[in-house]
Amino acid sequence: IVYNDILLNKQVSKEQSRTFLINSRSQLYRMNWLIKSILKLARLDAKAIQFNMESQSLNETVLYSIEALDEKIKNAGVKVNLNQEKEVVFPHDREWICEALINIIKNCVEHVTKEGNIDIDIMENPMYRRIIISDTGEGIAKEDLPNIFKRFYKAKNSSNRESIGIGLALAKSIIESHHGIIDASSILGEGSTFTITFLKY
Repeated sequence: IVYNDILLNKQVSKEQSRTFLINSRSQLYRMNWLIKSILKLARLDAKAIQFNMESQSLNETVLYSIEALDEKIKNAGVKVNLNQEKEVVFPHDREWICEALINIIKNCVEHVTKEGNIDIDIMENPMYRRIIISDTGEGIAKEDLPNIFKRFYKAKNSSNRESIGIGLALAKSIIESHHGIIDASSILGEGSTFTITFLKY
């Protein structure tokens, strides 16, 4: 609103006008993401979503999630390593699981310094299917760790000022809607690990 008011009411140069429009666009994208995320959470809470559960490759779903963040990963100078011993087939809604994974990987990218690493492992045994996402980022303080999946929670020492605290909460809701479990562990200054487990019943 401030940027628009300046453009409407003040004489600014073409260069200044472009700068204001770029900043305004950035904020609009952020608002758009936030509104959509809150609406998705509300729909999940209300159980108003009909999941399209198809037996399909979890490996491909993870790959699509990484590809969706390709530009962000490149801009951050981060390396993402996908480790997969075999193809894991799992009944899930690809669009929604992608949404959850994108939010988790995005969180890792935002907390890893340039030339840092994110490792994603896909595994399966007779008891469960599992995705492990580990980063070499700033880590999460011990007192913050139990709260990171709570809505609108933001770690006190987080370096990401743009964070709203909704991405991980949305990821947790989606994973739990697929009867999965998500857990996090971290060492401050060394990195964090997110473990997603889908038990076999």
